[in-house]
Amino acid sequence: MIPGLQDIYNNNSARLPKFSTLGDLLSGVINIIFYAAAFVAFFYILWGAFAYISAQGKKEDLAKARARITWAIIGLIVVFLAYIITKLVAGVFAPQGGLPF
Repeated sequence: MIPGLQDIYNNNSARLPKFSTLGDLLSGVINIIFYAAAFVAFFYILWGAFAYISAQGKKEDLAKARARITWAIIGLIVVFLAYIITKLVAGVFAPQGGLPF
């Protein structure tokens, strides 16, 4: 047995997520989905910006790039609002009570 190995294992196991209930598991999955959706929306903003820069003044390409950026920003706002509403509802239905923030 290596000296101190049990202390390292105990300290690292405290950081691992514990899904003791279905609500904990769903909360983790929902967080991953929100992070992925925010990443995709941010990627579309970057894609639209690159298309806008590379449009070289062509009105049709500029309009497509501008529309892509606009819809990506709207999608990002929707994702953030859904995340806030989900956290608010989860806080309201939390067993300990109190404000969700």
